[in-house]
Amino acid sequence: MSFVKYFLLFCGMIQVSFSLAQNTINGAQTEGQISPNNFEEVNIIGIYPNPATDYIIVEIKQLELQNARFVLTSMIGNEIEITQEALGEDKFRIGLVGYPTGFYFLVIEDDPSQFKKAFRFLIK
Repeated sequence: MSFVKYFLLFCGMIQVSFSLAQNTINGAQTEGQISPNNFEEVNIIGIYPNPATDYIIVEIKQLELQNARFVLTSMIGNEIEITQEALGEDKFRIGLVGYPTGFYFLVIEDDPSQFKKAFRFLIK
């Protein structure tokens, strides 16, 4: 008889643990984490052509950035000065003429929204 009591107690403890774990997960989701059901895609960014020769095009769809700036860095982290040309509200061209062949990172930053993302591409 005592074995059955311990077994039921053990099963009850497991059920309570699962219940507490589920409440913690649900609470975390409501406090600012993105759940798959209410995900809204913003700042969809495309960089092409890759590999590049003379320029790259940066396209930002569903723009939520307020003051985006572009930083080009080499693979070893050296920042390289670039000139960007706006081709529209959400499209930019960055000239690459004269840069050596190799891999580079284009970092897109927006201080007001605290957005920062790096994209790797190749210059032929």
